[in-house]
Amino acid sequence: MTINKNMALKPVLFLTVLSLFFGCKEEKKNQNEQKTLAEFSQMNPDTFKEYIEKFNTEDGYAMKSYVKNDKAWAWLRGQIPLFECPDKTIENTYYFRWWTLRKHIKKTKESFVMTEFLPDVPWSGPANTIVCPVGHQFNEFRWFHETSYMDDYSNFWFEKGEVNRYSNWILDAIYQRYLVTKDKELLVALLPKMVKFYESFEEKYMTAQGLFWSIDNQEGMEFSISGVPDEVKKNNLKHSQVYKAGLAHKGFRVATNSYMYANAKALSKIAALAGDEDLESIYSNKARQLRTLIDGTLWDDIHGFYKSSINQTDNPSLSEVKELSGYIPWYFNIPSGGKEKAWSELMDSNGFYSPHGLTTAEQSHPNFMYDNGHMCFWNGPSWPFATTQTLVSMANLLNNYEQKIISREDYLQVLQDYAKSHKIMMEDGSEVDWIGESIDPKTGEWISRKIMYEKNRDDKDRGVHYNHSGYVDLIVTGLVGLRPRADEILEVNPLVPEDKWDYFRMDNILYQGRNVAIVYDKTGEKYNLGKGLMVFVDGKKLGFSEQLAKIEVDLPALSGTYEETDAGWEKYDNNPVLGGDLGTCFDVSLLKERDQFKMWFSWRPEKSIALTESIDGKNWNEPFISLNENSNTDWEEHVNRPVVIKKDNAYEMWYTGQRMGEDKTSKIGMARSTDGKVFEKVQPEPVIHPDVPWEKNAIMCPHVIWDESSGSYKMWYSGGEQYEPDAIGYATSEDGINWKKHPDNPIFQSDKNNAWEYEKVTACQVVKHNGWYYMFYIGFHDVHWAQIGVARSKDGISEWERHPQNPIIKTSKKGWDRDACYKPYVIFDEENNQWMLWYNGRKLSKEQIGLAVHKGEDLGFD
Repeated sequence: MTINKNMALKPVLFLTVLSLFFGCKEEKKNQNEQKTLAEFSQMNPDTFKEYIEKFNTEDGYAMKSYVKNDKAWAWLRGQIPLFECPDKTIENTYYFRWWTLRKHIKKTKESFVMTEFLPDVPWSGPANTIVCPVGHQFNEFRWFHETSYMDDYSNFWFEKGEVNRYSNWILDAIYQRYLVTKDKELLVALLPKMVKFYESFEEKYMTAQGLFWSIDNQEGMEFSISGVPDEVKKNNLKHSQVYKAGLAHKGFRVATNSYMYANAKALSKIAALAGDEDLESIYSNKARQLRTLIDGTLWDDIHGFYKSSINQTDNPSLSEVKELSGYIPWYFNIPSGGKEKAWSELMDSNGFYSPHGLTTAEQSHPNFMYDNGHMCFWNGPSWPFATTQTLVSMANLLNNYEQKIISREDYLQVLQDYAKSHKIMMEDGSEVDWIGESIDPKTGEWISRKIMYEKNRDDKDRGVHYNHSGYVDLIVTGLVGLRPRADEILEVNPLVPEDKWDYFRMDNILYQGRNVAIVYDKTGEKYNLGKGLMVFVDGKKLGFSEQLAKIEVDLPALSGTYEETDAGWEKYDNNPVLGGDLGTCFDVSLLKERDQFKMWFSWRPEKSIALTESIDGKNWNEPFISLNENSNTDWEEHVNRPVVIKKDNAYEMWYTGQRMGEDKTSKIGMARSTDGKVFEKVQPEPVIHPDVPWEKNAIMCPHVIWDESSGSYKMWYSGGEQYEPDAIGYATSEDGINWKKHPDNPIFQSDKNNAWEYEKVTACQVVKHNGWYYMFYIGFHDVHWAQIGVARSKDGISEWERHPQNPIIKTSKKGWDRDACYKPYVIFDEENNQWMLWYNGRKLSKEQIGLAVHKGEDLGFD
């Protein structure tokens, strides 16, 4: 048979065309995917800066905070999920609650903590802490990227905190935080202390029936209808007459038992993470038994509601009143099916619904809002604490239960009411954003504050920006719908009703090490990313739904673990190399002479500059004080931040002199030495001081080199705020004493496009090497968080090129330099062909000196 050549080619041609067709489709698909990746970019954080500025302007309470108002946005920016929606009240309140959370971060000598009240209150524990709202606080702050604050707070409660002072769900909250951070190490380390906490609570409050007894005050819910007998209400007894006298009902309360179920369940899961199967089984059984008892003993089947008992008998009598705390079991997914009928009371105006906030007791009860003269009572007022719990319970009901009583419209309505309640009318007639203790459901007034103002109590402002409830977490896990899970599935199920909003968006959610964005755009015209609900992980669209419906996607593998250095730098394994018993040591200057390193450092306990020496740059001799403070001048109450050069066989030092107090200033002085040990000041006055607007009241952190080619000294210095200066200036001098500042100062400022140095840049060292000026500097994300970068310039003044892998030295996750990396000083060690960089790291208030090394001369700019 003769084969026709054309026939033989047809299959090949067909396959070729087919291949090209599908290849084009695949290429088009890849192009579209790349287009999506290219087009996706986060919302600009500074779009929302105006909210923070407004809150700062409104704030009439000058209370000391770790992060001050004028630094609030820099501290929040880049650290919180960004949220946008059509309801500007909900959106405004979201940023307001972040702003108020920031006020409650407190730094002690040992750790960071979070407070409930801003002013000190007499019933608080160490550092003004109170355990009652701790579950809300952990759930809120788990969405803040920097983890050190809540890591410290977790440890604090089991080391110094009064963790048994009120019933609480702290173990559950810490585990729920783990679902976001996936920091297993912290949980496993705390497990023995958590077990001890649970056992101590059992010993004090557990009864033979297997339930826990409590009083309403122990839950922070005093003067509840279920908690006090009728004679208390009739006789209008005072707080001390009820609780100190022991008149409150000692019963099996819904809240306490629900909390302890959640804590037992969390302990079983943490034990599993630790690989302790016996402990896991013990606490899994405890949780199971407690759930059975709550579901049976505290469920009033006749009235279809969870109720607290008023006694502790084998057949306890349940209170006749329905209280909002009856929904707490759904907060922890305790109820078995069939109990959803309890929710018919929620949106009923005879039940719990009020446009000013959910009431803590049913409004149809005869004792609703009974008068007792106290400023804290739970017999009807709306408490944000309880509203938060109920909204979490509603979200669980809508996500985890089959029912038709509560809708997404109901959830949004309650959330909108709650957001609207975050306002107060001040005495001057102005309305400002507010969160306080309790709300009058009839008028919307902040009732606790009103009562205290009417009585003109000394502590009438105790509830300002009260940190006793949640809101941020309600937006993330409820409204936007990110449902934290222990597995590698990302679940998103927004509770925004269909056809209610045309758009909403949340970016910059740090979830299990990935950056997540959740975007809804009904028309596709708002964000130009497509129509419908979309889920992005690390910039890549992984999930999509045309409607507002549940999306589940596999989380991609983590791109890499957190590295503390970049661009070829490595921290020395045995850091810190200087500090320890010496106390805070910071801001160093070094010279290498023959086979010996000399380090001059700021020694805070001695308020002086000291010299220490080393053969290897790692092990340092006992320090010798080289320059003391001088109380005889008006500018050298402290001396620190030196730079030392050697010229003409003499040592020359420029240093910072500081005056503290209200008239604080920083100026730069000069001293000389023949041996590098003892320095004498060249004159009593500073050689350079702040005298132009950008320098404000402080110039400091001098770095000086002698330039042979120009026959002049060159100085780079920092100016601006005294606590941490803002930018870097440049000056020249022929004698080191009389300086001429550059007309284009500051010559180096923060790059607002780089989150790590958004707030300010400062404290540089400049090295002239192979035709370049290399500037090693501190970049501040905010005034409390600093890392180290490097830039280069041909003239040391202009056209600075930042390293593409900045920051090169980063904070550690848990170590001695966890909170900041400051003031670099480098030497190129020609003998070993390496750069050596010393810096001061900070954890809380203590600074010590560490070392990082870069092998090879090339710093990796090209």
